[in-house]
Amino acid sequence: MSWFNADDKMHSHPKSRRAGLEAMGLWLLAGTLCTDYLTDGLVPAWYVRSWPGGERLAQVLIDSGFWEPAGEDYQFLSWSEYQRTKEKVLEDREAARVRMAEWRAAHPKVKKPKE
Repeated sequence: MSWFNADDKMHSHPKSRRAGLEAMGLWLLAGTLCTDYLTDGLVPAWYVRSWPGGERLAQVLIDSGFWEPAGEDYQFLSWSEYQRTKEKVLEDREAARVRMAEWRAAHPKVKKPKE
């Protein structure tokens, strides 16, 4: 499972206040989409357009310094500075898979979950 990180000071940061609640809602939901689908912060234009006023809100996020245009899509600024990249998430998942396989091999009497 991946997590989208948000700074605990965003509630009072001038950039967040300037962007406003509605744009920050799009920012948050788009961030969770990027984390879920491992897009490394690339927000598809279709997703932005799927929300009422989405293109206007995306422009607010650009003007406020949260996103930049990426062709017809949008890109989170500094994604890899604040979020795990796709490469890191996949590395972590593989390490967890190996760790669990080793644990199960060392504990054969523990009932395995149904797959």
